[in-house]
Amino acid sequence: MSGTHPPLGHEPISTCHWSRTAPEAHPCPVLEGTTEADVAIIGAGYSGLVMALELAGAGRSVVVLDAEQPGWAASGRNAGHIAPLFWGAKKTPRQIVSAYGDDMGGRMNRMIAGSGRWLFDLIDRHGIVCEARRGYLFLARTEASLAKHHETFAEWSEFGGVCEAIDRTGLARHVNSTAYAGGIWLPEGGFVNPLALSRGLAATTVREGVRLFGGSRALSARKDGPAWRIETAQGAVRSGTLLLAAGGYADALFPALRKTAYTVHCGVLATDPLPDKGASILPNAFPVTDLDDKAVFSPTIDAEGCLVVSFLIGPGDLEMRKALKICVPRIAKAFPGFSIPEFKRMWAGKFMITPDGTPRLLHLDDNAFAVTGCNGLGHTIGISAARELAKLALGVDRDALNLPLQQPKSLPATGATNWLLRNIAFPLVNRAG
Repeated sequence: MSGTHPPLGHEPISTCHWSRTAPEAHPCPVLEGTTEADVAIIGAGYSGLVMALELAGAGRSVVVLDAEQPGWAASGRNAGHIAPLFWGAKKTPRQIVSAYGDDMGGRMNRMIAGSGRWLFDLIDRHGIVCEARRGYLFLARTEASLAKHHETFAEWSEFGGVCEAIDRTGLARHVNSTAYAGGIWLPEGGFVNPLALSRGLAATTVREGVRLFGGSRALSARKDGPAWRIETAQGAVRSGTLLLAAGGYADALFPALRKTAYTVHCGVLATDPLPDKGASILPNAFPVTDLDDKAVFSPTIDAEGCLVVSFLIGPGDLEMRKALKICVPRIAKAFPGFSIPEFKRMWAGKFMITPDGTPRLLHLDDNAFAVTGCNGLGHTIGISAARELAKLALGVDRDALNLPLQQPKSLPATGATNWLLRNIAFPLVNRAG
């Protein structure tokens, strides 16, 4: 079970756990020659693909470029959780209003509160097969913790969010554990197979007329008169508007992006299908998160009945023994008496966080924009921000967006902070969970 993991973000997608049940990838040809479009999007993760769908639905011609294939990076290798809230810095709706004002803050809160509902509706509308499962549980270890967190979650009701406190008796129907006093139930949260979602979105965009090219890394982006010209190894796209949706992989084209967010490295472990398909710990297979774990402990059971657990990565190469040292004690504490199975697969990636836990819409140049800062909740925060960027490309007034449009601004001591997060903060919270 030991061995050095491949470099972060570079595990072949065919070996990723989610490829076991994800549909076959839609063939994405390499871009050859020069083509034109109203909008060029760099990045075929779920953010870029949702942008493309929104724009194509409004009648725009769209080209999407990806260095690999749809869902290859974070969009296809995350843990699949859908939680409609601001979690990166544990911001509450009231704190968002305080920071951004009643108007903008209220719109941001309503956007996020409805983000899970919007995503499930999109999946249903387009018939995307991605193991979508509605319902999410946040777990509290003590009565005091449950009361505190329920008060915080209840703030979302003002903005259309839905949650319900569940006591120990009610929780027992969903979680077989004596470690928790209760939980917070989010009916509009849930789970997807992230690679299946990405591939399903890719196939849907192509059906809607989007031109999607894989294996077509954008090597340069420059102004060409009033348009943008994006060069790849074998072709080029000329477009009126350029949108970047490549997360932590977009800074080569626009170096100003390198210091606009902090980098978090995370890993995911998975077992083979459990003999009881996980019924002995999570009988209804809803994804859960431990509210009292400093590092965030979030296990789930996938469609095959495999146990899947995510974790923060500390210093050095990721190895199975290190991952087990982080995850096994958490599983034992969460599910006393559970015979911990052998973990067979491990993979890793990275995502970007911002100091206040909110995403960023960035104005890079004339008609060139980027989105960053999914803060670990790409299926809700990342996709919501992508929809706002699509509105911007459609000409919606900036004051009508649900997120502010900002100039790229370097965060202080980004390099040192990234080092401290991975080498000091993550090991500490992994031990303190």
